[in-house]
Amino acid sequence: MDLYSSLIHDDVQLCMPFVDGVLSGTYFGKVRLVQEIFPTVVSRLDVENFTFCKNFKIMSADENCVATIFEADGLTVDGERYDQIYAHFFKFKDDKIIQLIEFNDSGLADRVLWKETAKLKPDAGFTY
Repeated sequence: MDLYSSLIHDDVQLCMPFVDGVLSGTYFGKVRLVQEIFPTVVSRLDVENFTFCKNFKIMSADENCVATIFEADGLTVDGERYDQIYAHFFKFKDDKIIQLIEFNDSGLADRVLWKETAKLKPDAGFTY
């Protein structure tokens, strides 16, 4: 997480285009991402038995944007399997991530990861 944090622009936007869910919407700023979003996600994972980037492929890349697909797998703090596939679209400014649009199986996340976790209030709805 320290490495990931070092790559994030202070004005980052995290966009989660889900109809409804704990992390639906758009969140602004590195502080919010590092101090609220990351801890919310990590608090639900058994980090000793979880791999964030088991397999990955860069689908497309240029100097401003990278599109990736990757797999994460492992256990939640409740001992349930949370094997997920993500698509991430990274946009860059000043060699740092200025926008991250994330797609995943939000139904799986809601069933296995979030359960009774309170929905976070986004700064805005999803736009592109």
